[in-house]
Amino acid sequence: MVHPIIKESGCVACHTRPHEMEAKPQKFLFATGVDLCFTCHDRKKFTRKIQHPPVAQGMCLSCHDVHKSDNPNLLITATPGLCFNCHDKEKFEKKSTHPPVAGGMCTSCHNPHSSNIEKLLVSKPPDLCFICHEKDLYISDTKKKHHAPVLKGKCLSCHNPHASAAEKLLLKSVPGICFTCHIQAEFEDKYEHPPVEAGMCLSCHEPHQGDAKKLLIADIPTLCFNCHDKGEFNRKNQHPPVSAGMCPVCHKPHASPYTSLLRLPTTDGCLQCHPEIAKSPHAASGFTQAGHPLRDRKDPKARYGEFSCASCHNPHSSEYMKLFRYKATKPFELCLNCHSYNKK
Repeated sequence: MVHPIIKESGCVACHTRPHEMEAKPQKFLFATGVDLCFTCHDRKKFTRKIQHPPVAQGMCLSCHDVHKSDNPNLLITATPGLCFNCHDKEKFEKKSTHPPVAGGMCTSCHNPHSSNIEKLLVSKPPDLCFICHEKDLYISDTKKKHHAPVLKGKCLSCHNPHASAAEKLLLKSVPGICFTCHIQAEFEDKYEHPPVEAGMCLSCHEPHQGDAKKLLIADIPTLCFNCHDKGEFNRKNQHPPVSAGMCPVCHKPHASPYTSLLRLPTTDGCLQCHPEIAKSPHAASGFTQAGHPLRDRKDPKARYGEFSCASCHNPHSSEYMKLFRYKATKPFELCLNCHSYNKK
């Protein structure tokens, strides 16, 4: 490629003083530095609010050859090689690289001379991002819920625009990136939901937008049944909160100090809806105690060894009356699963 002015007017278009010895130090040019360039090039395009440092310093020849080049725009080296003369190449070559960066297309996002937008961007995010990325996949009017950073166009609060060691160009791997905003301690406790413990936030949540509350990938309980066996919850007799899909009424989705991610200890949780059980003898009463104990006993058959309402009742569903955990057609038949007696 030859500089157009040479084709049009020859050397004397710039070297107008070929016979003046005092002009020899400046190569017989009629002007020096950017003043010479701006004779043809529009100065306004190079003097916007944000200027590329070489441009601001009038160093046109640090990137361009004034006469001819094998590269577009008379560049002394093709991009991105030219850019790496100043910018650290390692920052742009990592495990996950933005396709335009990998393709050396720096000027698809950046103006090489000047811009009114920070980082010399050709447009502000997220509009810049939506030149390639389909807007409706991130901020759609048809979706009910949007992640706050996405809705505010803060793509770069989660993503590196050039390259990253994490997938999806994330600044940190999940869940580290999530804990930039979300309080990590709220997701850590004695008992943790396995997906949470494994850092699998995206197995339940959409990172950008969705139709379900909390950006869930599906409504509850459908979401829960992606992992939990639905058959355990839809037996003949179902606990009303279960049949209504109200899993979070009893369980915390992330972490809890109580077994089974319960919001309260088992019996305490049950008494929130069934307070009458604690006000009168339950199941049976005898000479030595008023009713069956509800807690503070050992239960060798229980998963966690502690006696609770769940020792006798299945909290989700059952094939038997009163959500009994064991087979029984009458209440006292249930007792035989733990208590034995000898017929005389």
